[in-house]
Amino acid sequence: MKKDVLIVGGGITGLSLSWELSCLGINSILVEKAPFLGGHVSQFACKATETCQKCGACLLEDCLSKLAGAECSDILVNSTIDSFREASRKFNALILQRQSQVINEKCDDCGLCSKVCPVEGALLRPSLDSRLYISNNKCLKSLGIQCEACAQICPQGAIELAEKTKEIKIEASAVAVCTGFTPFDASRKPRLGYQRVPGVLTTLELDSLLRTGNFEPLLPADELKSVAFIQCVGSRDAKSGANYCSRICCGVSIRLARLLKNKYPQAESTIFYMDTQTFEREFDKTFGQAQNEMTFVRAMPAEIRSGEDGRPEVTYHGNDDTKQKVAFDLVILSIGIGPRDPDLPRSFPTLWNNRDGFIGSDDIDVSGGHPGIFVAGANQGPKSITDCVSQSILAASQIKKYLDRVKMGEQL
Repeated sequence: MKKDVLIVGGGITGLSLSWELSCLGINSILVEKAPFLGGHVSQFACKATETCQKCGACLLEDCLSKLAGAECSDILVNSTIDSFREASRKFNALILQRQSQVINEKCDDCGLCSKVCPVEGALLRPSLDSRLYISNNKCLKSLGIQCEACAQICPQGAIELAEKTKEIKIEASAVAVCTGFTPFDASRKPRLGYQRVPGVLTTLELDSLLRTGNFEPLLPADELKSVAFIQCVGSRDAKSGANYCSRICCGVSIRLARLLKNKYPQAESTIFYMDTQTFEREFDKTFGQAQNEMTFVRAMPAEIRSGEDGRPEVTYHGNDDTKQKVAFDLVILSIGIGPRDPDLPRSFPTLWNNRDGFIGSDDIDVSGGHPGIFVAGANQGPKSITDCVSQSILAASQIKKYLDRVKMGEQL
């Protein structure tokens, strides 16, 4: 299979880049290791209240809709690059594509498999897609541990756990690495009670719950009256290896708090923060309005424990340095954006590493440090959804210039 561009990663950046290249008449093939497209953004809720909050979550569905009719774009899910080599200004990749383990034509959504699965999140149903998938990162069978509980209980025989792959050889003139980010693991901050204190969630988990509208696993929605947001969990923290700002967290927490208030009018939000980062356009205006809608406490909590009533209790020092303890129905940890291992084979050319440990350059330049290889999106550094889409447009332009130079036989 010969293509102009091989795109690695099927999140918002890779999908947007595929569309932009298609508009330029450039053929691309996108390779995504997950069984579905959209990456983290596929789990984000639209933050609109009475008006649009400009969160960018809707851009994914727009992009997927446009790509459905694009003639120059091919997509491979459940796929990884097994080997890679470069010769005569061409990149040759061997792709391994795993067969879907759920036969959707047979599945009748009875839910028995989810009830017997021993690992939370191993069976998933993306909000943009009604089909059921098995996560290769969490499924015990995929990790080499004997388990066939879901297949054994399925009355329709819709689950086949036997590993089946096919090989696809691709020749491309350019490569774009758009593998996204890794969310900070909040369990690395045990004092904040994540996975230990009931009612403590991350912003990603809250986003997913708001998208589905299902709070029942936590508490009845009409009992949700107080929510705390803890900023900078895994950002601006040298001890965590993330001595940089994740840029999006202030805006995300404010939008989530507004959405909670819109859906559950009785819910009041409190945001604990060090200071605000104004990377977004008009953020000062947004922050000023938010101060009238929710409570901001300039303090970083020292500890979160289960209180006497079972709710998470936040301990912090107030302005007068006195210890305060306040219980909330939910505590949301605003986790940062970290570098992601792009899952590239050892034979892949060495890419630049920037000062914060991400790949690519330290600015908006999309060069990967090797002729013909480009880097775009949150794998280059923390970015919002709209920033990722904007950089995909820049990447498409730079890739076209590179391909034109290759066709002209210029020295690279």
